[in-house]
Amino acid sequence: MEEFLKKIQAKHRIRDPLYGFIFFTDAEKAIIDTQIFQRLRRVHQLALTKYVYPSAEHSRFVHSLGVMHCATMILSGIYNHKYKKISSDPNELQIKTLRFSALLHDIGHLPFSHALEKHFLSGLKHEALSEYIISDPRISSIIESDGVDPKAVGALLAKKPPAKFRLLHEVISGQLDADRADYLLRDAHLSGAKYGEYDFPRFLQLFSGREDDDEHGHLTLFVDENDLHVAESMLIARYHYNLQIPYHRTRMGFDLVLERFIRDFPEYRDPFTVEEGRLTHVDLERFTDLDDCEIMERIKKEFRRDNPWAPYLLRAKHLIPVIDTSSNSSKGDRAYKDLVRALKNDAAFCEGADFFHRSQEVEIIKGAGTEFAEKPDDNGQAPARQSGMILLHSREGKGREPEYVDIRERSWIFKHFVQAPHTLYRVYVVAEKADRARDILAQVTA
Repeated sequence: MEEFLKKIQAKHRIRDPLYGFIFFTDAEKAIIDTQIFQRLRRVHQLALTKYVYPSAEHSRFVHSLGVMHCATMILSGIYNHKYKKISSDPNELQIKTLRFSALLHDIGHLPFSHALEKHFLSGLKHEALSEYIISDPRISSIIESDGVDPKAVGALLAKKPPAKFRLLHEVISGQLDADRADYLLRDAHLSGAKYGEYDFPRFLQLFSGREDDDEHGHLTLFVDENDLHVAESMLIARYHYNLQIPYHRTRMGFDLVLERFIRDFPEYRDPFTVEEGRLTHVDLERFTDLDDCEIMERIKKEFRRDNPWAPYLLRAKHLIPVIDTSSNSSKGDRAYKDLVRALKNDAAFCEGADFFHRSQEVEIIKGAGTEFAEKPDDNGQAPARQSGMILLHSREGKGREPEYVDIRERSWIFKHFVQAPHTLYRVYVVAEKADRARDILAQVTA
């Protein structure tokens, strides 16, 4: 990786608990020093997970720096892999584009992680907001001053990037990308919950790349069959991580209350204009002030005004889980649906006041349960492919010649997570209604 850092003149450095030092350029430093990026210091990486694991206090700021560093290490591993089928090394422009995109991938994250996206952004994801911010002059002018196209930086975060950016996109937004690589290790290390740990040094040797056999010669990421276990181990780490950290039973209860609390304050949507499913305008001055601290101050004020939900968000009260099951249980889905139906029909319960429920798919593989074409469309767009975007370099071809196959053809683990997504089923009630809810559950499952 050192040769890449020298090529782009990354002469600044800061300490990091995972990587020792993270290096960055003058232009990257200029972005880091903007107020809109500094805002990420005030957005917790794991939202209210700190109410479960008290040391989970780290921010989106440190994660963003880590993803930039990790993406550079992955790119270095690709170009130093023994099975590399690429005729030239990445140029300065490609390295800079990748690093800017990695650094800015979470610039649009809302307070308290993903819990508030649907309320603030009318169902859009934070990536749409990140792309908008990258195009704003206060960020785009810095990128342009370093000889990089801001549109290319934003394109790496899009679901369907141009085919020429396919490999760089997979480094940042693929199935086993720099984003996941950093947060699995960082969240495990800083929360004390070890479920996301995996063999990081070995992971950095996982990927290689090849030029497509057509006139365009676009680059495609692949994994050698001898390294399949490394890819599988990271997938399993993410499975356990998701169950025990972002979708922890207690954390989910707090998220449900937070969503209910924020519904009473529609003014938080004011900075965002969404028209026909597109983000058309953002008041970035207002957005820069919108962080965890502002929402928490609102919670404290509402607590003094006897808001019914503020005590939960200050840990003075707790929702009680009465069903906590999953699609692994043959009876879990039915029990969940029957209880929700019974509570809705019971005069003593009001949804969103006395009880909450959630059917939550635990995403391990992006796009699981759907099918996508393998070839770019007529506009040259690389399709959003599920695990099919990970090609496996195999030596089981005709006459033992090397071939490239979908990783699902050789991995039961990848195939299983695509075909059978894992779903959590949970029902929570307020404490004073817990006994009644348990009685109803006993009746519907008898």
